[in-house]
Amino acid sequence: MVACASQDLDIDVAEIDARLADNWSLPTRFYWDPDIFDFEMAAIFAKRWQFFCPAQKVMNPGDVAVRQIGRYPIVVTRDRDGRLHGFLNICRHRGYTVAERDQSKCLRLVCRYHAWSYNLDGSLANAPDADGEAGFCQGQLGLMPVSVETWGAAVLVHPDPNAVSLRETYPEMFRTAEEIGFDVDAADYMPVKTVDYDIQTNWKLWYDNGTECYHCPHIHGGSFGEAFNVAPEDTVIRLKENFSSYSFKAKQDDGANRLTADNYVSFQLYPGMTYIVHDDFMHMTGMTPITPGVTRHSAYYFAEKDADPTRVEGWLKIWDDTYREDNQATAIQHENLKSARQPYNRYVAGREYAAQHFNAMIWADYKAALAA
Repeated sequence: MVACASQDLDIDVAEIDARLADNWSLPTRFYWDPDIFDFEMAAIFAKRWQFFCPAQKVMNPGDVAVRQIGRYPIVVTRDRDGRLHGFLNICRHRGYTVAERDQSKCLRLVCRYHAWSYNLDGSLANAPDADGEAGFCQGQLGLMPVSVETWGAAVLVHPDPNAVSLRETYPEMFRTAEEIGFDVDAADYMPVKTVDYDIQTNWKLWYDNGTECYHCPHIHGGSFGEAFNVAPEDTVIRLKENFSSYSFKAKQDDGANRLTADNYVSFQLYPGMTYIVHDDFMHMTGMTPITPGVTRHSAYYFAEKDADPTRVEGWLKIWDDTYREDNQATAIQHENLKSARQPYNRYVAGREYAAQHFNAMIWADYKAALAA
């Protein structure tokens, strides 16, 4: 079965195993091939916990948040009893959405197509003109559930309604967070800004870029690379199964915009979440693959309630500049790799071992899906 699936996708498992072991990348075809992209949606994004939104968006009864996770449109609600729920944002009638992308509050989820409505726990509340229909069972027509949990100030979802819990899936991540004192209370922060970056690149190039700071002194010389000490000997990288964690030291001088941060800590949860806290500033980002060559990177920025507004604006500029520089770099990479003349990229293991760790996680999911 592995051989058949591998042949269908033109994947030489033995060759890729050898290449990865010898500090090469995944085949560059994997960054633009639509068949590979389709395979990844099922092999990775349908089977993983992923960042959904900040907890502040669904803290109160009646709160609603909408986001795409892989190929799944998802809505998360807080019901009147304060319980959190997640569902496919798909009406059980004819498949229209039951919540709009910019919706933030409601008493019921209502499909605008034919006005079917659902309670915030997902149960069907009303289907116009369906009373008395033969075989129509209202109790069996609730929204299709997904798994939803919180971690600190973040909400995560899993497309599988019977997924193993977040803590059971990533026990090492929770242990690491406890060991380094990464304990975030959403109530301590206030939202500052949300930015969606639609990038002309493949999701793996975008994520690969975020795992290493080999590039930071070069393309981030006036942004992240100026605010933080990015020297490898002063960077702490913790690589674990399914996640990584980073700590950077502040510059000894004033840094970018005369800003420095003394306690930078971040977590990257594979395949698309980044969770960053430094001093009085916090932000979370989620990545959504749209097509093989388009990736949406959603950044949610927060500051502690008593933070200096000028300082907050300075950090917003640093991070926005940093992400836009990354976006441009990865878009150039993607355009170049589509030429299909360079079958593999070569890593510098001493500086890019975190990117190689990320590639190994992708490849493990590929092989598991091929074997299944």
